[in-house]
Amino acid sequence: MRRRFRDSSLYRLFNLDNEQAQGRCVMLTSSVLSSVISWLTGSLFYTSFLMANGIDLVKIGIISFVPYIANLFSVFSPSILERFPRRRWVLFGGRLAFHTLNIFAVTVMPMLVHDQTARTACFVALVFAANIVNALFSNGYSAWHLNFIPGSIRAEYFSTASMISSFIGIGTGLVSSLVADAFAASPHAYTIIIVLRFVAYALALVELWALTRPVEYPYEKTVDRVRLSDIVTKPFSHPRFILTIGIIMLWTFFVNTSASSINYYLLNNVGTSYTFVYILNMLYPVVMLFTIKPAQRLINRVGWFRVYAVSALLYAVPCFLYSFVTAGNYLWMLAIVRMTQHVTGVALNTASSNLPFINMPDSDRTDYLAFHTIAANAAAFLGMLCGTLFIKFWPDLRISLGGFAFCNIQVLMWIESAGRVLTGLLVLKLRTRLEPGEA
Repeated sequence: MRRRFRDSSLYRLFNLDNEQAQGRCVMLTSSVLSSVISWLTGSLFYTSFLMANGIDLVKIGIISFVPYIANLFSVFSPSILERFPRRRWVLFGGRLAFHTLNIFAVTVMPMLVHDQTARTACFVALVFAANIVNALFSNGYSAWHLNFIPGSIRAEYFSTASMISSFIGIGTGLVSSLVADAFAASPHAYTIIIVLRFVAYALALVELWALTRPVEYPYEKTVDRVRLSDIVTKPFSHPRFILTIGIIMLWTFFVNTSASSINYYLLNNVGTSYTFVYILNMLYPVVMLFTIKPAQRLINRVGWFRVYAVSALLYAVPCFLYSFVTAGNYLWMLAIVRMTQHVTGVALNTASSNLPFINMPDSDRTDYLAFHTIAANAAAFLGMLCGTLFIKFWPDLRISLGGFAFCNIQVLMWIESAGRVLTGLLVLKLRTRLEPGEA
C-alpha cells in the first residue's frame, strides 16, 4: 500500500520530499481551511446571519457587492508588495487583519450595536475595510505560490486540490447544517450560527500559521522602480492576456447578477433546509471522484479554452432550470439541477481555475495579478449592482409561463443563463486568438 501510494499522482503532487511539493501541501492546507471557513461563514449561514440582524434582501445585495468595490484597491498592491524582497510576514499581517475584521469583528459588532441603521452601516464599514486589506495583500500569496505549480501539473493540481477541499469543506458545512437545523425552531438557532463563525476564526488562525511555512523564492521583475501605471500598461502589452481577462470579466458579470439573492430565494421563497442544500453540495466532490480524470485528459487533449467554452454552454442549462425550482417541487427539481451542475461543473471549474494564468508572463506577476483582481472584481460588482437594482426597481415582478409564476430573482437566473451561453460562444469564436501557441 505504501509503495502504491508513493507511485500515485496524489503523492507526486503532495509530499514533503522537495520544496515545490511542500509548497503545494501548504497550498492544499490553505485551500481546505479556506473552504471550511467559507462554508461556515458564507452561503446560507451568512444570509441567515444577516437576516437575523434585520438585513433585508436589498441590503443583503448591497453588503454582498461591497467586497468587490473594496477589491478595486488592489491597484495599489504592486506598489506596496514590490518594495519587499521577502513578503512572508507582510502577507501574514494583511491576512490576519482581513480575517479579524471579516469574521471576528463582523460577528461581535451586532452584540454591541443595536440601532438598525447604525448596525447596517457598521456591517458595510467592516466588510469594506476587511476587503481593502485583502485586496492589498492577497495577490502576494498568488505570486508566491505560482512557483509551486508549473504549467505541466496545473490541470492535475487544480482538480485534485478542488476535490479534496470540496470534500472537507462541504462535509464540514453538512455537519454544521445538521446542527443548525436541529436547533432551527429553538431560541438557540442564532447562537449556533455565532458559534460556527467563532470556530471559523480559530481555523483562520491555523491557516495563517500554515501559510508561513513554505520556502519563498525571489520575485522576478523587469524594472527596479515600481510604477502604478504598470498595472495597466503591462497587461495591455500582451494581447492574449488582456483578451483572456475580457472573457473572465464577461463571465463574472453574468454569474453575479443573481449571486446575492439566490440563497435568500432558497430560504424564503422555496423554504429549503440547511441540511438538504448541503447534502446536495456534498455530492459535488463525489461526482469529482468519477469525472476528475476524464476532465484532466480532456483539457490536455483539446485545450483549456475549448473545454471551458463547451462546459460554459452546458452549465447554462441547469442554471436556467434553477428558475423552475419552487416550494412544491424542490425536493426533486433542485436535486436534478444541482446534480447536473456538478457533472458539468468539474471540467468548467478546473478550466476556469487556470484561466488567469494561461497567458500570464512569468515576470512582474504582481502587476498582472492585480490587474486580474481589479477587472474581475469590477465585473462582479457591476453584476451584483445590476442584480440588486433589478430587485429594487421591480420588487413585485411576476411573469406567468405555462403554469409557472416567476419572480424577480428567477428572472435574474434567466439573465445569468443567457450570459453563460454568450461567454461560451464568444470563447469558441475567439479560441485561436486565446490559446497559447495558436496562430
